Amino acid sequence: MNPYYAEWLVWLLPLSSVLLLPVVSLLGGRAREWFAAIIIFISAVLAVTLVPTALAGGTQIAVSWLPVYGLQLQVRVDGLSVFLALVVNLLGFLIVLYSQGYMGRQAGLTRYYCLILLFIGSMTGLVMAGNFLQMYIFWELVGICSSFLIAFWYDRPEAVRAGLKAFVVTRVGDVGLLIGLILLYVDTGTFSFDALEALARQGGIASGLLLTCGILVLLGAIGKSAQFPLHVWLPDAMEGPSTVSALIHAATMVNAGVYLVARVSPIFGSSGVWLTCVAWVGIISAILGATMAAATLDVKRVFAYSTISQLGLMFLALGIGSPGSWFASQFHLMSQAAFKALGFLAAGSIIHLLGTRNMDEMSGLGRKMPVTFAAFFFSVVAMSGVPPFIGFWSKDLIISELQTGGFYLFFALALFVSVFTSFYAFRAFFKVFYGKPSELIQSKPIHESPLTMTIPLALLSIAVTVLWLLEGQVSRLLGISEPAVTSPWVYAASLLALMVGFLPAYCLFFRRSPEPSHLLQRHRWISTIQNVLIEGYGFDPLYERTFATPVMKLGSAIRTIQTGILGKNMWGILIFLLVVALVVLAI
Repeated sequence: MNPYYAEWLVWLLPLSSVLLLPVVSLLGGRAREWFAAIIIFISAVLAVTLVPTALAGGTQIAVSWLPVYGLQLQVRVDGLSVFLALVVNLLGFLIVLYSQGYMGRQAGLTRYYCLILLFIGSMTGLVMAGNFLQMYIFWELVGICSSFLIAFWYDRPEAVRAGLKAFVVTRVGDVGLLIGLILLYVDTGTFSFDALEALARQGGIASGLLLTCGILVLLGAIGKSAQFPLHVWLPDAMEGPSTVSALIHAATMVNAGVYLVARVSPIFGSSGVWLTCVAWVGIISAILGATMAAATLDVKRVFAYSTISQLGLMFLALGIGSPGSWFASQFHLMSQAAFKALGFLAAGSIIHLLGTRNMDEMSGLGRKMPVTFAAFFFSVVAMSGVPPFIGFWSKDLIISELQTGGFYLFFALALFVSVFTSFYAFRAFFKVFYGKPSELIQSKPIHESPLTMTIPLALLSIAVTVLWLLEGQVSRLLGISEPAVTSPWVYAASLLALMVGFLPAYCLFFRRSPEPSHLLQRHRWISTIQNVLIEGYGFDPLYERTFATPVMKLGSAIRTIQTGILGKNMWGILIFLLVVALVVLAI
């Protein structure tokens, strides 16, 4: 056990601090903000102290919880849990620091920082949990926190709808996860990851049950990570503050699904059908996200759709089922977390100043905000896979594993995703920072963001530049021998995909030759495709007609009967009580 009890404090400290923060806030806003930042920084340090334990092979610590049912509180310290704890808390600290400038002196900041602490603590508790039941409790806390943070500006109807949508859609996946866990427990009598992994290795779980539970658990991961077909909540989550978007997309919520699939791979990975489902969910999500990002004008939605796409690549890698692809998925998780946090925070600086998310109203910002310009650029090149930035190495690990394993269809589709990634990333960059300054920019005094916002941008810019150097250390932490060297022709294919996506973005949105509006007028089919992409392939209207509308009609019908007015419902209540009395007397 760590002499400082770091395995417990790393998640208990931010959770317990939620109770202290309202008291600290009585000392003033600055005290409240720095208290939250210091707590997350200490949690990050505690996570760092767990690295030697993980490198030594890890450990699992348990204390009695509900002895009547044989349940224990279990903390699992291994490479995967410590790796995710580091990602969550290090990025969480930078985002909380950035919040001091971004959120300013808005109303409700005590609620905001309480939710942030609860969010980060719950996510850390989730990845440190040693059994499914404990993980599920934190899983639900993460979902609740994200919904409340998305709806933080509750006076805006769009934010409230987005928060409710995130809550409802992810509950679909969570119900599947819960049913899967119950079925596993009924059959095996345990929630422990270690015990279930041992049973799976020994063939102690029937193959049919293993596949059924695996699909149900995958459904929970799909909901949390906004993968097809439960991806529809994530774009609307952009109604929350940009700091919340950065937390959800980089450090917490969406990484939970990837973590879950990685954690349960030793349990369900013996099923080829399960692995195939994981891979196809991933590549479909990657294609959907990348193509939708290429059409939207909302700068935050570009990064939201990109998150769906990048997480899809991680699911694809996990679906390959080899140790190298498992490592590639986690290395890309770290990569995506860094460049996506940087992108959202850079976009947040612009939105904070201009008050708009429409990229057409941001054009010409290049010389006005040099630090933000550089941060946005670093995020774009890392996301696109430009060497030597982290995205190039992490994405190519996945592509290399596809080629090495003979998954040539997935290999081709992943390159297709890379083409669109390069296109939408540079399209956003050119639209925001180049061209004639928009009327909005001409009408406003433009200045760079304060240091509390630019320092995190600078640190993350450095991170996306040098993190690739840690590949060997990360592989040792995760207990995976360092992947084989990627072949030169895989690098060549990846760079070709990068250029194929970059060139049309450069011509259309930098040189503006041809002019994009003229191109759309001349080729109506391009405009039609653009509209389909902007509408998200019609998933929202489909779900609205199939699920939301029938439920609302049913609710209205029930409301006509059960009005809530006692006088109108008295006869129904009396009849119900009479029937109950007759049944009791008959028995």
